[in-house]
Amino acid sequence: MLIYNNQKTEIMTSSDKVTNLDYLNDLAKGDTGFIQEMIQIFLTENPEEIKNLEQAIEEINYNAIKSISHHMKSTIPFVGLDKLIGKDLLDIEKLAGEQIGIEKIKILFAEVKTTCNRAFEELKT
Repeated sequence: MLIYNNQKTEIMTSSDKVTNLDYLNDLAKGDTGFIQEMIQIFLTENPEEIKNLEQAIEEINYNAIKSISHHMKSTIPFVGLDKLIGKDLLDIEKLAGEQIGIEKIKILFAEVKTTCNRAFEELKT
């Protein structure tokens, strides 16, 4: 654990999993087809969302940043990413709503992108 600016931050190693399918398993109630379908939706939609969010950030399009980050907050819990990047997406959404903090948004987005990319790699197998 790393303490930075009086905040505790977990340090993940390359062997740490970022995904957690407990919520999805509870929701599916044993329906493995549903689980696979939800994972496939994540694998299809999340890379596109990351690409669109990155483009909106590059263009400093606060409305698009807010909209995309808001939508992502509702999709990441299915694979357990809300515990890792939910607050980052909330902060991105808030900053974009206030149309401030593009540099902070870029920093937060870097963590979101890294975590989502790791989740994609874990789930595609």
